[in-house]
Amino acid sequence: MSVAQEHFPPTPRTLVHDALDRGNHADLAGHLMAIYERPLMVYFSATSFRALGDPRDIVAGFFAERLSRPSWLEDWRAASISREIPLRRWLLNALNFYLQEEIRRLARDRRTQGTGEVPEISSAATSAEAEFERELARAMVADALRRTRSACENAGQAKHYEVFVKHYVEAQPYEVLAPLFGLSESQCAGHVRTATSKFRRALLESLLAEGTAPHDLEAEIARLLGALRP
Repeated sequence: MSVAQEHFPPTPRTLVHDALDRGNHADLAGHLMAIYERPLMVYFSATSFRALGDPRDIVAGFFAERLSRPSWLEDWRAASISREIPLRRWLLNALNFYLQEEIRRLARDRRTQGTGEVPEISSAATSAEAEFERELARAMVADALRRTRSACENAGQAKHYEVFVKHYVEAQPYEVLAPLFGLSESQCAGHVRTATSKFRRALLESLLAEGTAPHDLEAEIARLLGALRP
């Protein structure tokens, strides 16, 4: 089924929006860290900002500082509606602002203490954004796979997920999978279609949670999967 045939609400009910409505910052922080922590670390490590310190510490400090602002993600939600800015772009822009703030803070501290030089920082390279997009694609696909597995298991379709992974992820043909799972080739194809539908839905939900407009979902899925290619 194409995205155009699915009817998504203008403001999707996702973990991000629900957590914002409930003021549940613990769940929201956990979700953001699970999906975006490593991509932001990879981005940071690919820029000249890396002289600032350990990637994990820097990104943890960024999340702690920004998430302590009650209105920060509400500002993103308002911007995502008026300008259709995806959450990944909001986070990347905010991280760059944060890193510039850290450079200024470090400069002030060292001037006050009269110690050392501040690392020379240039603007982030385009290649760093490509690394971020690739790592984020991996994280979002991994999250979609986890949710697909859960959805299949909850529906009593654990074998569907196993066949799907063997075929879709490991590129095993149906003629190999059929005897392995005690199924016919057409049954294998049916299992894969069922699990693929759940996987696609999980990806769509992730993109909607990012603030992607429904009419852009097909292009975003293509971009997401394209970023995984070498």
